[in-house]
Amino acid sequence: EAPPIAEAKFALDDVQTLLRGAPRGTFLFGRNGVGFKAPVLDEFTRNRLNGMCAMLSFYTTSGTSTYGRWGESAKMAALALGRGAHCARTLAALARRYIIDREIENLNPYGQWNHSMLADEDLADDIRLYLQSLGKDITAKKLCDYLRDPEVRQKHGIDREISHKTACRYLDELGYRFTAPKKGQYVDGHERPDVVYHRDHVYLPRLFELERRAWIYDDDGNRLPTPPSAPGRRVVIWYHDESIFYAHDRRGRAWYHKDAPATPYRKGDGPSYMVGDFFSADFGWLRDP
Repeated sequence: EAPPIAEAKFALDDVQTLLRGAPRGTFLFGRNGVGFKAPVLDEFTRNRLNGMCAMLSFYTTSGTSTYGRWGESAKMAALALGRGAHCARTLAALARRYIIDREIENLNPYGQWNHSMLADEDLADDIRLYLQSLGKDITAKKLCDYLRDPEVRQKHGIDREISHKTACRYLDELGYRFTAPKKGQYVDGHERPDVVYHRDHVYLPRLFELERRAWIYDDDGNRLPTPPSAPGRRVVIWYHDESIFYAHDRRGRAWYHKDAPATPYRKGDGPSYMVGDFFSADFGWLRDP
């Protein structure tokens, strides 16, 4: 007999919560828009949860051909995972047990697979130390080469090589993500106390005073009919803009640990070339007569 749909929906919510992770927000600041913490799940548990999530979604989604049909939902989930009848039977057993007591049985819906090298804690620790030594130059190829090193193979009894795809999966399991680095603020003095004081108490008050004697423009560059609000001579404000081109372009994406903080960085990555110009809303770019 198939489980009640209402109970299956509650189980689906719990499975999705496990896969999503705990919210990053707090009751003080609210939870909207702050995301979730990455759940700590081994690959085996994550695969079982993904399978159950797919099956319970098919089973509880109204208006679909699998709604309320336990066996068909298991088959469709298995097909979605690229598997067959064995996977469907295992998913049904996993989901049924989870609905009853929220236990995740030690069943593998994907059949047998090779044991992950990361199950060896000593090897996993050595890999972490090696990755830390690489700094920002972590790649899947370097991890493959490290695991081919004769000394490493002898120390940990490694008798096989891993593919590039497996190396990427290992990096992901170790907490690394192939993404752009988190950028901190520039460290060229913008936040020094004296600079902040001058900005807040001298520069900005003077700028606001001058803006009251300047014409105002809309987002399309059209001057608004309202004249300047302050008496005195009309003011034309000229702004300075700049672009910096680096001799060594920063690599945009690489493997970074998901918990790594944003680090301050200096303007410049090798020799640089700066292009600057002045412009105003009234006259455009500054040009010679």
